[in-house]
Amino acid sequence: MRIVALDFETANASLASACSLGVTIYEEGEIVDNFEWYFKPHSRYNFFTNTGIHGIEKKDVENEEEFVFYYPELQGILENAIIVAHNAPFDIGVLNALCDLYGLDRFNNNYLDTVKVARRVYPELFNHRLNTVSEYLGIDLHHHNGKSDSLACLLILVKAMEAYDCYELEDFLNITGLKMKRNL
Repeated sequence: MRIVALDFETANASLASACSLGVTIYEEGEIVDNFEWYFKPHSRYNFFTNTGIHGIEKKDVENEEEFVFYYPELQGILENAIIVAHNAPFDIGVLNALCDLYGLDRFNNNYLDTVKVARRVYPELFNHRLNTVSEYLGIDLHHHNGKSDSLACLLILVKAMEAYDCYELEDFLNITGLKMKRNL
């Protein structure tokens, strides 16, 4: 089973303004890839008000391709994969907004929110933000860097499964009562 952790960073408050995507791929019990793509937001959304959050400036992506360029490769990565993201409604919302903006087919993968995983497995934490959970679990995190955030997200899931001595996602979901959603 392939699990792919995604983490988008956006240029501004619009979900369609993605400027980077971190991807971590997990197969057969191990991380097989972890990388980040930078993209130039569509001209309609190419203004940066979130630089203070992630450090990405307009000049950093002005020579990059737009999301549509990466779509075919992302299709291959996500084929038959389960998507995980920390605060998944945001990342799935960005993915859908980009597909809609460029007239591309949406991805209809199942997805799991690791915020919900962390709340279920680590209820003692005062919040379940990515940086809080990562610190608690000893995960090295460069917060708001897509590559680092997607890796941390994947490791949260793996460590949660290990906490239950369970190494198959379906079994873990059955034990914890967590459910995946389907992107439509």
